[in-house]
Amino acid sequence: MAVIGARPATSPWFLPGRGRIRPRRSSRPARRGRRGRARLSAAVDVRPFVVAIVVAAALAIFYLSQSTGVAARGYEIDSLALTLADRRAEQQQLLTAVAGARSPAEVTRRARFQLGLQTLDGSAVTFAQPAETSAD
Repeated sequence: MAVIGARPATSPWFLPGRGRIRPRRSSRPARRGRRGRARLSAAVDVRPFVVAIVVAAALAIFYLSQSTGVAARGYEIDSLALTLADRRAEQQQLLTAVAGARSPAEVTRRARFQLGLQTLDGSAVTFAQPAETSAD
């Protein structure tokens, strides 16, 4: 089926310079400009501009997706660094509490007040004598 005014394409539309369409010949006479020269209407091929705009838009979307991903990873790293700092501070507090609980003064205080234990006299403690060995 033919379309009135349609022209056959000479090459792919996206290749610059090769897919140019010959300008139509007008049945109207050429208009004259200020100085009397005839203005010729040059056909402007917009397809390379469209391709450039599409490529630029694709690159912009790719850039935005990459920068958004990097920013999200940065926030995640910051959050994990804060969590790690909190855990290390908690660990230091626990180590300090354990060291305080193991100190001899704290053990003595707990034995006296919580368990009700008393210190023994020196006479209440007897030590076993070492066994004598014969030199046979």
